[in-house]
Amino acid sequence: MKAGTGFSDVVGQALSVLCIVHCALTPVVLAAMPALTGVFGRAHPVLLVLVLGTALWAFVPGYRHHRDVQVLVYGLSGVALLAIGTLGFGGLFALETGFTVAGAGLMLVAHWKNRSAHAHCRECATH
Repeated sequence: MKAGTGFSDVVGQALSVLCIVHCALTPVVLAAMPALTGVFGRAHPVLLVLVLGTALWAFVPGYRHHRDVQVLVYGLSGVALLAIGTLGFGGLFALETGFTVAGAGLMLVAHWKNRSAHAHCRECATH
């Protein structure tokens, strides 16, 4: 599938779900195995770059075609919360987890709305 057909949103939704699972399981794993703290802590900046790339891949063509401002608002808010959670709370797991789960949830909604716009678009259906 090419960009703009919804595949990028499927990837974005999968990453959002993985982020939520990661955020929910990390405190459990960290409580059981304190030695892994450094490994999980370094993953967030890398994941943030992947999220940003996927968001651009999905939302820029989607917005250019459908002009759905809600998708941009949810997407930008989600990326902002993920960035704050990733970069702003080194070691404060409750705050970090709260911000990242909320951000991943907003990204999930943004990708869902973007996919819905593609699915209900007559012009997109002809491609």
